[in-house]
Amino acid sequence: MSVSDLAVSESSFGSVIWNDTMYRIGRINKRVENLLILVCSLLPSVSAQAPVNNNAPPNTALFTPTALDPASTWVPDSGTIRDDINHASGWFFMDAWDKRGKLIRAGKGPNSTDYCLGNLSIALHQLGTLSSAEYNGAAGALSLLPTAGALIGSPTKELWVVYKLMPLAGILSMFLSLGGTMVPTQAGAYDPKVSFTYGGMIATTDQLAEKRRQQELDNARTSLLSPAEMFARRVQRRAEHDRGGTYRNVWIGVAIQRVLVATILIALWFGQIGGVITWWCDVYAWMWFWYFLVVIVSIIENFVGVPFTNNWTLRIVKAPHTIEISRDAPKVQARDGKDVLDAIKAGFNATSVVRIAGQEAYTKRNSCFYVVISQEGVSAPHATFRVLSKASNVAVFAFGTALFASSTLMSVSVALMILSLVLSAGVWGRVTAMWIASEMNKVSDPVLHTVVPQRSDAAEHMQEILKIPGLIIETGGHVIVNGYSIRRRNPWFSAARYIGLLAAPYDISKTAIPTLPPSRESSHSEPSMGKVPRLRQEYQNADSSGGEHSV
Repeated sequence: MSVSDLAVSESSFGSVIWNDTMYRIGRINKRVENLLILVCSLLPSVSAQAPVNNNAPPNTALFTPTALDPASTWVPDSGTIRDDINHASGWFFMDAWDKRGKLIRAGKGPNSTDYCLGNLSIALHQLGTLSSAEYNGAAGALSLLPTAGALIGSPTKELWVVYKLMPLAGILSMFLSLGGTMVPTQAGAYDPKVSFTYGGMIATTDQLAEKRRQQELDNARTSLLSPAEMFARRVQRRAEHDRGGTYRNVWIGVAIQRVLVATILIALWFGQIGGVITWWCDVYAWMWFWYFLVVIVSIIENFVGVPFTNNWTLRIVKAPHTIEISRDAPKVQARDGKDVLDAIKAGFNATSVVRIAGQEAYTKRNSCFYVVISQEGVSAPHATFRVLSKASNVAVFAFGTALFASSTLMSVSVALMILSLVLSAGVWGRVTAMWIASEMNKVSDPVLHTVVPQRSDAAEHMQEILKIPGLIIETGGHVIVNGYSIRRRNPWFSAARYIGLLAAPYDISKTAIPTLPPSRESSHSEPSMGKVPRLRQEYQNADSSGGEHSV
């Protein structure tokens, strides 16, 4: 037998095996199918539709009582159905809807809750099935409102800058966050080397100022100065290049925020009058209660969410070129075993006299800049408050979801109005906050921020900044000029506590005593801020010479 004959025989044998296998599989499938049909035929029959009454119209046969049990299905009369259809498909009248809610809560006295529940029960019995379905759907839609904070945006350091430089705008931003977290909780998100992006909501094509500052940082790294001295140089350069500026647009942003908060309150007011909570029947302002509860929890969470327990803030503006300070002015420095930070916290008794020499009156500056020194890490109480804040946020979320889900008589028209206005206000509030941050940053570097690992490093940074001559520094309730405390005041009564960067810097001309014009020689020898070594030497000489400190 040839090789070709063997190949043909093997092919024939393989086809026979394949055909036999497929035949057997088909027989098995047929038997399994017959078995399943037999099992299904033994199951009891179930119908999803009532028996059809041949005498009834085809479109109402499903709702016709059966002959065996006439009471098994209740059929309303045609008038009731027609009224229900007209009510569900007619116009919505806000005035009538609000009046019904007020009428339900009209009971007074110690039994007002019982009266309210009785009136609510009557109102619910008078509702048609279509209206009940609409109200249930509206309550379900409103139960999503507590999740609105997650839809508005993620935390960014720009919002922390808004709160730090303009506390009023920061608080209003928290009102508009709807429970969302605004500030990052990780220290790495506050890296001063990272440019502002404003969440992609504000154009950032012009980054020249940021590039220039980054170049300065790179140059400083190559020097032999300590980190505190390098940061003090940054502060000095910022003071030298103070070009001033206006924050008119920031006030416009604050006005927009106030309008958006009013929009939320008005929308919730109309919703809470007509809607009634079964387990909180006689309360009118139940939506406002939820909203302000969310705001309070949000403010607390944003306060404790910052990953720095210790922060030191300084407001800085240039001082007059020629200023004299009496010798009784205390120098702000470490004393009695305390570092400079503890010394400022303890306070200095400042009753010194300040004199400004010169022919022309000193013109106060309208803008300043901020310096923020933050220490890494959080303390044990701070960490505990963060946990409690997160727990309270979850509790408020659960309460709000249950509150809206259990609301009754809530029309879908009102629900859509509330969702549209509240969510829109939240989104535009985030955009406005970013715009405020961008407007403040248009005035070159309104805040210089540094993060240090230890408190001793923060004290060193503070001491180096206080050594810079020609500056008026406001920190810890003190007004410090050229390193000497000349005034002490309660920071809670300062406008800077509430409007921050927009508050006018300390006007030293109001407390200074004018002197005779300086001679030509003394005027010619007036130091400039650019000559730091000579200024510091003169500053030290004035300190050790007695009499008055003159810079």
